[in-house]
Amino acid sequence: METWLKSLVTRHLTHGKMQRVKRFTAHVTPGQRPTGLGAKSTDSVQPGECIVTLVAAGNSGHVCAGLIDGNTKGRVKVQLLTSRPDVWQNKRPVVKFPDGQIQEGLITRVSSDPAELIPQSDIVLWTGPVNGTKEVFENLRPYLDTRRTAVGTIFAQGLIHLLAQRTFGPQVRFFALRNIPWLCRVVKVGVESEIVGAKSSIGVMSLNLDENWVKTELEPLFVVQKTGKWEPIIELLPDFCPIVFNPANQIIHPARYWAMFRNWKGTPLPPDQEPPEWLYRDMDEVAGEVLVVLDEELQALKNAYYAATGAAGCTHVVPLAERLLDQYGDQISDKSTLAKMVGTNKAYSMARTPVVRTKQGVMPNASHRVVTDDIGWGLCALVSIAEKLESAGINTPTTMMKMLIEWHQKLMGKEYLYNGRLRGRDCSELVLLRMSDDLELVAKAPASGNMNWISNAEEQAMEPRYGNP
Repeated sequence: METWLKSLVTRHLTHGKMQRVKRFTAHVTPGQRPTGLGAKSTDSVQPGECIVTLVAAGNSGHVCAGLIDGNTKGRVKVQLLTSRPDVWQNKRPVVKFPDGQIQEGLITRVSSDPAELIPQSDIVLWTGPVNGTKEVFENLRPYLDTRRTAVGTIFAQGLIHLLAQRTFGPQVRFFALRNIPWLCRVVKVGVESEIVGAKSSIGVMSLNLDENWVKTELEPLFVVQKTGKWEPIIELLPDFCPIVFNPANQIIHPARYWAMFRNWKGTPLPPDQEPPEWLYRDMDEVAGEVLVVLDEELQALKNAYYAATGAAGCTHVVPLAERLLDQYGDQISDKSTLAKMVGTNKAYSMARTPVVRTKQGVMPNASHRVVTDDIGWGLCALVSIAEKLESAGINTPTTMMKMLIEWHQKLMGKEYLYNGRLRGRDCSELVLLRMSDDLELVAKAPASGNMNWISNAEEQAMEPRYGNP
């Protein structure tokens, strides 16, 4: 059993009804096989077919397993890398749509060993939590041929593109979705999932993959066409800024969780002091005001970066309130404040507050992805960009971001900020913008043909001297 996979996938299934279950587990470069949407489904891969390997079987992984075979009429073969292959013996998972229709998937191979699945894959899709991405990529690297296989994430946050290039090299064919394609949940592990609501469009950014590949190879995997709509449409973003500066989880969760447990003193809270059962419902104005400040800091940081670099993707980043109204306007019953917009959004209503429950009461859950994803892989990445801008003489406020990092890192037993700077002992486990990095890397990783490392050396080698003295 691959222990890294087991530990990561175990953390992946969300709370709610699944609390009773352990959370577990070119187009492009020459040589890519031609594709077409009409090939027949067979057990062996035929010319024109494609192999997609899903890594981790949480909520979105279950939905992908139920959609892909039918969406592509059997052209795309689905493999699943999971720590619990025993629960996938059926290999015919179903996904239920909001209108009650059901679509049946087909998984051709399930394994807990990446050596059995990754080498023959055309696409590898990580469907797990953001905080596990680094460990997953490092463990997939020995088996993944970047000349053949594209690798991506179903949800991206922070400087994910730098992680991909640092792990797999400059030739990596990588894609990152800005948002998960649907609101979804697992109904029965290994058997059934449910799409609560589809999204009309989502954004994606890629390295060494073009828009034609995105539209022909990626988009068909996720659409809910059985409902009579081809959605979500996947739109190629101009750069990674809409992902890096996304006004979403990375600011909503820290504000809400801090507000819920701001009076926690290290011991279990008695029943009369317990936080609300639901994570988003009825968000209080304390959390709302913190969220307003966080969003202001995020927008100021994005604007400063745009002024310094002109990165076009920054124009796709709008304030949180505007984004909520655009995506969920008809599902929000009270638009009077930002807290009310989050707290009365029907799309957010079913998420439970992650807690550790004891006989004495409840405590915050420091290992839940609401904490681990959005601090180290959200706010810390943003602060690293602010520190880089500061080194260039451009100051932008991150007071609220740093306060929330400080509070959450104590909760987690981590040290990212030290004396107000990202110099803590645990920064090495994150993906941050380093002082030696170019500021432009926030938007785009270096081109695969970048030869600065050798051109700089050659320039120095041509200095007018006769050799070592």
